[in-house]
Amino acid sequence: MVHHTNSQAQGQYMQQHFTVQPQIAQQNHMQQQQQHHPLQQVHQPLQQGPQQPQPQLQTQPQPQPQSQQQNPPRPNFQMALLPPPQDRLYPTFDTLLSDIKSFTRSQGYAVVIVSSLNRDSEGNYRRYNLCCAKGGKTYASHSKGIRNTRSTKTGCPMRMKAVQEKAHPYDDKWHVVVQCAEHNHEPFTGEPGVNVPAQFRKIEPDGARWLMIMHREAQLTLRQLTIGIRISFGDKYQYVKKSDVRNMLAKMKREEERKAAQQAAAQGLPSNVPYTIIPQQHQPPPPAPVNVQQMPALPDGMQVPDPDLESDDDGVEEL
Repeated sequence: MVHHTNSQAQGQYMQQHFTVQPQIAQQNHMQQQQQHHPLQQVHQPLQQGPQQPQPQLQTQPQPQPQSQQQNPPRPNFQMALLPPPQDRLYPTFDTLLSDIKSFTRSQGYAVVIVSSLNRDSEGNYRRYNLCCAKGGKTYASHSKGIRNTRSTKTGCPMRMKAVQEKAHPYDDKWHVVVQCAEHNHEPFTGEPGVNVPAQFRKIEPDGARWLMIMHREAQLTLRQLTIGIRISFGDKYQYVKKSDVRNMLAKMKREEERKAAQQAAAQGLPSNVPYTIIPQQHQPPPPAPVNVQQMPALPDGMQVPDPDLESDDDGVEEL
């Protein structure tokens, strides 16, 4: 019985020994092959089992810069660089020009006056040639000043004319004739970081009058004036900067000084005097007359000698 138990245990031991040993030898052989052929390490998982789909990396949306969140872009219109309509009649050229500027601003470009022609007997022009603000040849500035300026002209071919005709159906009114409607540049959309055309920052007489009243009567600061003119006139002055307001105030002051100098010259005063003449309606009223008691005459013995009748000689005797 003891002999049978020992033989059974010995048989199990031999079976385990001879079963594990080939497995160890097979593993050693696989390691040696991997050392001699390192590329098999990469392809080995593909041979052992079916390919599993790899997880795709999900890109997280990057937060936008804080400056763009605080300063959203201004409202953008549908800008197609369309020419102004030609079926409108205007009583004056100023009315025509104001309407054209408003229309071209909504299309993303500006117009300027190139020349004027055909004067009538009273000296008024009956035709104005206009073109896109980017029309004309580019030029390279050779100035050595502090400001680094460059030309924004692109040679845009867009042009038109404003004509006042007497024949029917115009009846001495103004109308627009578009001669070329093509542009060679992109429209101005008002996005941050884009240079604003100078025509969109120009302050016209209505804005200058508003600035004069609010600056002198309300005593507003430069920042308050800039914000106020943007709000008060809607989209007309939405691109005006503080420097534009400052320059307009200085221009109005120079104009007033020039007119005051002309008035002084008309009154016979020199034009280079350090003062100006107050208008008559703003001068203070003259003082009321006051009864002043005259001093009584002095006695003859107390009369004061006239210094002009005296001699400059002190009468010093020579020793």
